[in-house]
Amino acid sequence: MQEVWSYHHSVTLLVGDPERERTTLTLQRHYREGRLTADELGERLQIALSARHRNQLRRALDDLPRRWADPEATIREALRPAVRIARDAALLAATGVLWLFGSFLLLLAFAAWLLADGPGLAGVLAFPLIWLTMTWLLWAGARRRRTRRR
Repeated sequence: MQEVWSYHHSVTLLVGDPERERTTLTLQRHYREGRLTADELGERLQIALSARHRNQLRRALDDLPRRWADPEATIREALRPAVRIARDAALLAATGVLWLFGSFLLLLAFAAWLLADGPGLAGVLAFPLIWLTMTWLLWAGARRRRTRRR
């Protein structure tokens, strides 16, 4: 039977061996839990193993609970927000330490410049601009890293 090409087929995603393997493992777990008979398992495994598109894999899982309790997945999902918060806090702390260190070095450089050349308009304007630029670059970079990892 030849399929007619349509927009629907152009957005259907192809599946590979890993997706078929995950589906067969899911079907086997449902069988062990008593949700499928041996005949149903055989039929659904045949569909899953010959599937080329995601909708064919979904057909193999029809009428089965979507979110089946997988203890490891449940624990990973529960810990994901805590890990993200800890990572963001560590990134914020590291950025703060870098900012303090850079500000201190810039203050020392400003004091050394004042002692060597005396106060002048160029130094009074240049050092605050350098400090503001350094601050903006550090915080903008940290924000990009936090949002990119979400």
